[in-house]
Amino acid sequence: MFASKVRKSTRATYLVGATIPCLFFGRWWIPLIPLAYWALKRVVDILPTAAAIEERRLREREGLFFLAALSGALRAGLPLLSALAYVTSLLKSSLHRDLERIYSLLVLGAEPMQAWSVLNEDPQLALLAQSIAKAQLDGRSIAGVVERAATLCYQNTVRRSRERVKSLSVKLALPVGLCFLPSFLVGGIGPIVYSFFATLRIF
Repeated sequence: MFASKVRKSTRATYLVGATIPCLFFGRWWIPLIPLAYWALKRVVDILPTAAAIEERRLREREGLFFLAALSGALRAGLPLLSALAYVTSLLKSSLHRDLERIYSLLVLGAEPMQAWSVLNEDPQLALLAQSIAKAQLDGRSIAGVVERAATLCYQNTVRRSRERVKSLSVKLALPVGLCFLPSFLVGGIGPIVYSFFATLRIF
């Protein structure tokens, strides 16, 4: 019931947003209201939700924690599967589900490349997954590989964070412009246009 009320409220918001240009273009905008409604809905659907953004932030934080904790557990002498199971149990984001799948595949005897390919699409942990898989195949020490990969992943995370901060002003330009455009048209351009046509005695 609550979900249906939210959907109705959202549809009403889209409809109001699609009809607002009628204040500027008059009745000529009425045929375009369905198109404006569809375009507004598509734009809003493309934008990430607050829950998705929070989940991504939580996964990034837990990714750094996972790297540090796994490296520490391996240096303490735990085997990879035991360390992986222990650290995974401490996570709460979607990373927990991915690591549980990797653990299950390794326990069932899957090839390391196949098991760790679960994280190939993860921008933060893809390097770690590939490094561990190669180390398992080559028989090298996994603790050293994880430690080096953790350092590189931390540096890449810091670099991506700085790039996001630099691009924030560019990304904010469009929504800020859309917010101020109606008030600029009404308060700034409107009186000038009215005064111009008033001198022509059209009104």
